[in-house]
Amino acid sequence: MKLFFLRHTSLNVEIDVFYGQTDLDVSDRFEEEVKLIKKKIKNFNIDTNYIKVYSSPLKRCIKLTNKLTKNYIVDERIKEMNLGDWEMKKMSSISKKEKLDWENNLLSFKIPNGESNNEFLKRLKSFLEDIFKFNEDALIVCHAGSINGMLSLLTKEPFDKMVKNYWELIKHGSLSLIELKNELIITKIIGK
Repeated sequence: MKLFFLRHTSLNVEIDVFYGQTDLDVSDRFEEEVKLIKKKIKNFNIDTNYIKVYSSPLKRCIKLTNKLTKNYIVDERIKEMNLGDWEMKKMSSISKKEKLDWENNLLSFKIPNGESNNEFLKRLKSFLEDIFKFNEDALIVCHAGSINGMLSLLTKEPFDKMVKNYWELIKHGSLSLIELKNELIITKIIGK
């Protein structure tokens, strides 16, 4: 079973702004980015007519998924983390105390009116458990946080370590691949 993870294209948002579940639109470079993604998908022999395709319900993922196939399943559980009161705020506007609490308790810290990484990982795990029942290759169009979370769950690599190692690799439009063979989980590609 192969699980391909595709991050959405770039957005019209400033650098260092938390945007989590804010339903932002794609950037002006969308069409050219889609062309590159289609080439990438072709190079990895992903046939979107025959592979099961899942998409986050956020606009940035739905628009990309619609360019790849018309046959897909929208799943709320693969949305980006709910950043609550931090949504659409610059990192510099979050208090030092809150940022330190978050960094020191990455899994359990609950963003005000948002969710903790433990809650986030729980819903991602629920999604993965459901797709394992089908035992079919899948293309999952979602977000950097969701991809990091699912990679952490699959590889058993601690989430905080995964985020530090792979956050910058999972760029807009990047593709990652995990292959499951019997009990073996093989990381094939991260952020290509």
